[in-house]
Formats: sequence, C-alpha cells, structure tokens
Amino acid sequence: MITLVKTSMKLLLRTWGFWFFLLITPLLSTVILKTNFDSSAAYESSGYDEYAGSRIRELDTIDQKVAYFGGRGECVIKVYDACHSDLSEYFLKKLADKGLYRICRVNLTDSKSSPDPVTKEVRDQQIKTDGFGDRMGAAVWLAPDFDRLVKEGKTQDALTVYVLSEDSRVNVLEQEIKDQLSGMKEMNYDTAALKEADSHLPSKKVVMVSLGDNGVVLDTEKTNQKTQMGYAFAFMTLGFVFCGIFVAHTSIQEQKNGVYTRINLTKAGSMEYFGSKFLTSFLVSVMLTAVMGVCSLILDVDDMGMNRGSFLLLIFLIGMIFSSLSMLVGILIGEVMSANIAAFALWCLSSLFSGLYFPLNGASAGVKALSSVMPQTWFLKGVEKIFVGDNSAYFMLICIAAAYLIINLSLGSLGLKLRRSSGWGNS
Repeated sequence: MITLVKTSMKLLLRTWGFWFFLLITPLLSTVILKTNFDSSAAYESSGYDEYAGSRIRELDTIDQKVAYFGGRGECVIKVYDACHSDLSEYFLKKLADKGLYRICRVNLTDSKSSPDPVTKEVRDQQIKTDGFGDRMGAAVWLAPDFDRLVKEGKTQDALTVYVLSEDSRVNVLEQEIKDQLSGMKEMNYDTAALKEADSHLPSKKVVMVSLGDNGVVLDTEKTNQKTQMGYAFAFMTLGFVFCGIFVAHTSIQEQKNGVYTRINLTKAGSMEYFGSKFLTSFLVSVMLTAVMGVCSLILDVDDMGMNRGSFLLLIFLIGMIFSSLSMLVGILIGEVMSANIAAFALWCLSSLFSGLYFPLNGASAGVKALSSVMPQTWFLKGVEKIFVGDNSAYFMLICIAAAYLIINLSLGSLGLKLRRSSGWGNS
C-alpha cells in the first residue's frame, strides 16, 4: 500500500492543476474571512445600531410592512418620525436598547419615504390601515416639533402612542417612554450631555442569546462571521473536491494502463487499492489544511470567530469528507471529463442545499430534509455551537466526519468490486 501511495503522490505533484487548487482556494478563503460585510438582513437579524447596541430598522416608505421584522417573536413598534432630530434619535435608540421592542422607523422628513406632507388625517388613516393590514404591537407618532414640545413639558403633543395589539409588552411601553423622557429632562434635554453620561455606563456586549430551532441564535456580529465562514467553506471544499478528483485521475490512468488489473493479480485486493487512494486523499487534505494554516496567520480571532486550532480542525474534517467523496465519484465514473463535471456539480449542489450561500430558514420541508444530508450543514451548526462556547460541537463534527468517511470507504471498495466483475480494468 505504501508503494501505491508514493506512486499516487508523485503523479499528483507533477500536475499543475493540483498545485493551482492547493494554493489558490486557501488564499480565496482567507480573503473572504478578512472581508467585513453585513449579512444580518438575509438572516432576518435585527441589525444592531452603532449607538449603544440599539436595534432600529429603517423603513423605506411610510406604507412598508413591519410584520416580517418580528419573525422571532419580538414586539414590533412602528415609529412615524416627523422630527428626526438628534434628540428624537437619542430617544428612540434608548427605547430600542431596552431589548423589549423591535423599533421600525419611517423618516417622514425624507422625501423618499413620504413624498407628500403627512397631515393628521393622512397619519390617522395610515395608522388605521396598518392596524388592519399589518402586524405590530403599537405605533408611535413623533411630532415635527418634538424637541420644543418635550422641553416645554407638552409630552402628549410631542408624541402619540397607538396600541394595535393585545401584546402585554405594549403595556410597559407607556412607562418606558415616561422613564426615558424623565431621564432626558434631568440633563435638560442636552443630547451631548446625555451621550456623555451614557458613556460612563457599563458597556453591554451580546455573546449568546436563547436557543432556537436550529441550535442557537447568534447576534449580528456572530451571524456575519458565520456567513463569512460559510463562504470560506465553499471555496475550501472546492479545493478539496478537485484535489480529490486529481487523486481519482491517477486511478483512471492506472485503469487505462492495466495497472489495476495487475494489482488484483497480486495479494492486494480492491479494499487495499482503494485504501491506498483514501490514504492519498488524507495526505492531500493535510497539505491543503497546512496551506490554509499558513494563510490564516494574517487572520485574527475576530476574523474567524474561534481560535486557530478549532478553525483548522473544521477545515481538515470537512476537507477529508469532500476529497474522499470526489475521489470515490471519479474512480467509479472512470472517465476524466465526466469525473470533473460530476465533481463540480457535487460542489455546486452541496453548497447550494447546505445554506453556504444563503440561509434556508424559509425553505420547504423537502429542501430542509435534503439540506440535512449535506456535510456543510452540520459543519455550519458546529460553527454556531463553537461561537457560543458549546464544546459538544467537536465531538459532533468528528462523529459526522467519521460517518461520511466510513460510507465513502465502503462504497468505494464495493464499487470497485462491481466494476471489476463487469469488466472494468480488463481492457
């Protein structure tokens, strides 16, 4: 077997395509992990605001529906902001920072959101329409001269609250508004002084929130890191898939040259032969993981969301699955071009149905069932667990990888025997 492995490795190292995927895919994955972007909207995340971790969703138009922003059971409050001053901005951010509500604000001072001036009649009609045609806990109207009115103590004229549901959290809203206005009054409604006072408060950083249907629910930062990790997995699995195919190419050449037939005339059988290719794919996976390890030196913990050892372990395990799987497909197909097409189709479909490109939260039951067969799905769940400090993720991923590898090894040996019995390798 060692001789077979050495021969396969020599053939691989002479192939320029093997070197291309060995070096390029880890570099692309590193670039993805180093790139910062916001994917919270795709995951129906709330999107934490820059100031004090607030959660304010900006609406494009006055009639935009807000029911979709309460997908996780949040109490949605739609705010018609006709003032949009620093003071009203501070008031809404402090209200949202309490975490009881999802604030959806339409800026009525923006001509794009509201082309025509919003009169009292238009306002009442819109709120009535929202009450029947949308789903929210309450609606809040901020008057155009909000700043002046609150400073004069005319809070009833400055803002109006419309209760549009029986959600018990709405009952707390009135007292919450009073508390915020009282705190603003103590600082004489000076926005700069208010922010200065808030800067001395203990900072709040969300690391983990409650469990959900898919294991855990991540905050915006971790959601972005999970999305980046998914894209990195997509590029890395492409590298492993084609490196595994190059291992299969060596087997196809040996089949055409009668080498496999001569091997079967010796004491070595199909199991040992496929085992040598499996060991070759293992060495290839080690090489790809090592290159990724070198590239990851420019990444820090914030880029990966986990320590470097955990990151490389995930890469190696998922790499072993795909390199052995693509090698299995290539050997059983027995033709170079068809094997390449099958490998690329395997990578595309598995990445698509595993949720690496976009979340499958709203997919049908059939698609979700298909997704559970894809290895990347389980690795993304493992990433979520690692992000929130759940060490059971490592055992889960090792078991998942072992199961796929056993299946690949068994199917490969069985497939070679069937192909041999049908005349494969005797030409």
